[in-house]
Amino acid sequence: MRQPCYFIAHGSPMWLVKPHEPAPVYLKTVLGPQILNSSNKPSTLLIISAHWETEPALRVTTAPKHNLLYDYYNFPSNFYDIKYPARGDPKVAQETIQLLKAAGFQVAEEKERGLDHGVFTPLIYMFPNQELPIVQLSLPITNNAADYYRMGEALQPLREKGVMIAGAGFLLHNLRLMMSKMQQTSMGRTVSETKEPWAEEFVTASERAVLEFRGQSRKEEVLKLVKLPSYRTAHPTPEHFAPLIVAAGAAGEDVGHLIHSRWEAGVVSEDTFRFGDLNEEKEL
Repeated sequence: MRQPCYFIAHGSPMWLVKPHEPAPVYLKTVLGPQILNSSNKPSTLLIISAHWETEPALRVTTAPKHNLLYDYYNFPSNFYDIKYPARGDPKVAQETIQLLKAAGFQVAEEKERGLDHGVFTPLIYMFPNQELPIVQLSLPITNNAADYYRMGEALQPLREKGVMIAGAGFLLHNLRLMMSKMQQTSMGRTVSETKEPWAEEFVTASERAVLEFRGQSRKEEVLKLVKLPSYRTAHPTPEHFAPLIVAAGAAGEDVGHLIHSRWEAGVVSEDTFRFGDLNEEKEL
């Protein structure tokens, strides 16, 4: 049975100590159990995080066990004591490498790097007992958004083998504006929850591209998003939007679903998408 694929808002490290925030609650009580209790439970998770970009070659984790990479700075000491002893899946890692090479990508094995916070932050809530083995795939450093889509297309066959593909990023990621709003909050100031016009424009356009189109039409619409004037404000750098493009590429003809949506401070969107159905049988 074919696995659905996902784009997940991966959250900030602060989610790790705020389990009662809406997004962690959703991941822990809704999304994770839906996946684990599905009659079409995945065998492995292949995840693409905004926090791992490589060149000239893509890199794929091939280790049978994962450490964590605490890729954040100046946090309290307890943030560096977090554990998530996830298993790897060397077989799926090798299949991933071969599919990407066949699509023309340079690919190399990664045996040492730990899982970054774009991976372990949501997974600690979704799969708290490390129920699924994990393979992480890096993003390319590229100015061509079509490269991300082509990556996803190359990975489609894995879905037929029980592999769940997930991109982990954010639909909006202007860190400067986000930090400015957070600083105002920490100083006791009331921050407007009114959506910034550029943010609302970009989220609306992204939801339309994902939800209203499929296949080649969706590819065209998703790639148009990076040409919108609001894109440069939403994403001064591309890495947090790239995982959505990869997931859309892996989705093929499957219908997109908005499965979680929440705004914060008018500049943060926690949109999470699923492509395909949880209990989807392969079409004959």
